[in-house]
Amino acid sequence: MVVMIGPVDEPPPVGLRHLPRLCRHALSIAWTAGRGDLILSTGLQVVAGFGLAGLLLIGQSALQSVLDAISGSGSLSDVLPWVLAMSAVAALQSLAGSLQRERQQILGELVSRYIEGRVLDVTVAADLAMFDEPEFHNRVQRMQMSGNQALNMVFGLSGLVRAVVGVTAALVAIVAIAPILLPLLALVVLPAWFAASRRGEAFHKFFWKMTPRDRERHYLGGLLQSRGSAKEVRAFGLAGHLRRRHDQLYDERITELKKVARKQLVVTFGANVMIGAVLAATLLVVAWLSLRGTVPLAAAGIAVAGVALVGGRLAEAGWSAGALTEAGRYLDDYLAFTELLPRVRTARPTGTAPPGFARLTAEDVTFTYPTAPEPALRGVTLEVAAGEVVALVGENGSGKTTLAKLLAGLYRPDAGTIRWDGTDMSTVDPDGWHDHVAVIFQDFERFHLTAADNIGLGRVSAADDLDAIKAAARQAGADGFIEELPKGYATQLGPEFVGGTDLSVGQWQRIALARAFFRGAPFIILDEPTASLDARAEQELFERIRSLLAARTVLLISHRFSSVRSADRIYVLDAGKVVESGDHDALMALGGLYAELFTLQAAAYVEG
Repeated sequence: MVVMIGPVDEPPPVGLRHLPRLCRHALSIAWTAGRGDLILSTGLQVVAGFGLAGLLLIGQSALQSVLDAISGSGSLSDVLPWVLAMSAVAALQSLAGSLQRERQQILGELVSRYIEGRVLDVTVAADLAMFDEPEFHNRVQRMQMSGNQALNMVFGLSGLVRAVVGVTAALVAIVAIAPILLPLLALVVLPAWFAASRRGEAFHKFFWKMTPRDRERHYLGGLLQSRGSAKEVRAFGLAGHLRRRHDQLYDERITELKKVARKQLVVTFGANVMIGAVLAATLLVVAWLSLRGTVPLAAAGIAVAGVALVGGRLAEAGWSAGALTEAGRYLDDYLAFTELLPRVRTARPTGTAPPGFARLTAEDVTFTYPTAPEPALRGVTLEVAAGEVVALVGENGSGKTTLAKLLAGLYRPDAGTIRWDGTDMSTVDPDGWHDHVAVIFQDFERFHLTAADNIGLGRVSAADDLDAIKAAARQAGADGFIEELPKGYATQLGPEFVGGTDLSVGQWQRIALARAFFRGAPFIILDEPTASLDARAEQELFERIRSLLAARTVLLISHRFSSVRSADRIYVLDAGKVVESGDHDALMALGGLYAELFTLQAAAYVEG
């Protein structure tokens, strides 16, 4: 069973009632990612918060001492201990705050790394079919572009803790001075949270809506920056056209962003007006109480400072809760994405692949790509026996490479069965299947690593065996030019890196062939293995292929019919179906599609 992902048009709602759940998830992630830093950061915030309460209480006594000294009932020597105490508490609070910010930054990086790791777990485990679904790429794009939300989550959670601790500590001091102020101060948090929550919801919807366009814009930007596309962009004069399309998409994004920002500016302004009104009312109450003599002058002065501090911390709590809610929308998206992992693992078969290789058969296999309207393969039946060289031929789009991918275990058929030595491969763990197969596709990967690494990746467990790597390079005819590189097999390939050396397309293809030979698998799939080689090199490779791959089984795909005529058996595909099979002589005698295509290609060479 293959895990499929349907399109999601709207992000799930996140509101105040979801805040406890978001805090729980955020704490769980932070705890797993950096337990020690989370504990230390929280502890330092508690120290800094209660240091605030200490400053208020000590400040009241210090102010009263100053007033006593002014009135003549005290002296400046009575003020000095309180000043020293305030200095000590302020220094301790500042130190705790500095250390907390440092640990918070580290915790943010640890959380980002943890989240990225879980996302990579999904993409690594995902079936190849999932990479054919646009919604999967949309989700991956949102994960990549929302990396800063991991930091926002940590900072929002941290700010909420800091605000709660600071408010609690300051309220302890204010309760001792003027308990009547508590209801008014509590009102400060509501407009701040409302504005921040609305902002988070609006920007997250904008972000979600823009994901497909952002993917297109990033793709166009990549075409303009990539070395691989640079030559064609310049040869066809595409730079201006692609840049205009890229800029148009960016203009659309900025236009939409401005609309969202303008609406949120109104909400934020209204919230700040309300916060200011509540704090002004609170200060008026303090003045009224002081004028009535209910609160002493020193207590009133500290109450004013406390109101300002508590008001700021409550506003911070509101904004932090809003930031956490905004990050929570990303968190929900992240959790939904990572929930794919158990689904993928549950859908993954766990059977063991046969230990050897005697026969591989496909029986009435049909396959359709996830986004394709029609099947790519229809009722395909074929057989590959140990030691054989079997070829697949056909016109473009006939299904050759698709069939190779199914035989390599990269896709699972919609109908029909693929059997390895009688074992239904739909019951076998794909990793076990892949261990028995070496595949080189026509669009092979060029790893910008060392030459030795490029070959050694064919069998990671033996990647340090340089002698075996050199042997594989000799088999592929790559040893000559590798040894001439500046550092031989230790040479960095790819000019994008300092000291890197580029290779010709034909040389890269020989490296890819060496990687397949190095794998040592009993079943080798070569999809257009000589497409980038010159005629002499191609002829030499095919003349040696039986000796090079003695005792192994080869599935060969080539558009050059002269290359496959020596195969033990040739399957001819047309529109996803096997229409002919047999060796070269039998197919020529049949006078069907193979004979037609072979004759056309041969005539072209003769006429040329």
